[in-house]
Amino acid sequence: MRAKVLWRNGALIVLLAAVLGLWLNEPTASASGEASGRRMLRTELYLEAVELSQWEDFLAREVTPRFPDGLSWLDLHGQWRGPSGGPEKLPSRMLILIHADNPYTRQALAQIGADFKQRFGTAVLQVSSPVRARDPDWTPQRLDNPQASR
Repeated sequence: MRAKVLWRNGALIVLLAAVLGLWLNEPTASASGEASGRRMLRTELYLEAVELSQWEDFLAREVTPRFPDGLSWLDLHGQWRGPSGGPEKLPSRMLILIHADNPYTRQALAQIGADFKQRFGTAVLQVSSPVRARDPDWTPQRLDNPQASR
């Protein structure tokens, strides 16, 4: 009987700790009424490094119109398991986007990957993870449709 009471009390403490943890993780309102951060996604697209002029044209035609609020990209030294089964070096680029998770952005990311593969012949690796981010320019309308004007 005593073990059952201890187990129940322990389970109650764990449950309360979990609820408290979730509550503390929620954004708090600042003096201006804005939340401390929105739930967003950080998506990294790993792409083969193509000629810089081709890359800039791809960004201008395919990426920037879909994500006009901004992006970052880096040159990388990558490797992958090639057809031989061994590691092969691959000069790469990583495109970083912070965005809302909605049907528009999911479709835009899929289209960017498809366009890159069609144009340059290599697949795009996409990695997305949840983040909290804040930008005073983000309005609900712009998060739902990044192409909305300011």
